Parts: sequence; C-alpha cells; structure tokens
Amino acid sequence: MLDWWEKNFATLELGDRRLNERAMSIGYTLSQGFGKALSEIFSSGIVLKRAYEFLPIQKCNFQA
Repeated sequence: MLDWWEKNFATLELGDRRLNERAMSIGYTLSQGFGKALSEIFSSGIVLKRAYEFLPIQKCNFQA
C-alpha cells in the first residue's frame, strides 16, 4: 500500500506546510492500516478525532 500513499500524497500541495504534513501523515497511517477500522489504525482517540476533523465531509441529500 505504500505505492498508493506515494501516488496520492507525494506531490500534495494544500498551500500550507502544516496542512500538507497533516494530510501526508493521515494518508501514510491509512496506507499502513489498510483494511482495518480507523479506531485501530490511529494511535489515540485524539489523533483519530483530528483525522476526522481534517477530512472535508459534507452531508449529502440523495433524492430517490
């Protein structure tokens, strides 16, 4: 899975060094724990919470 991480995060540029580092850290951690629950992958509840807060999740309203 390291290839996936390098392919998706190696050239990341979010306009702020701290954001880049956080995104790369999250991506690397996800690639190391591929297939596991997020609560198993991240080292603590605080790190897990920060990963969730970092992701731009929007609520979707699907119409049938």
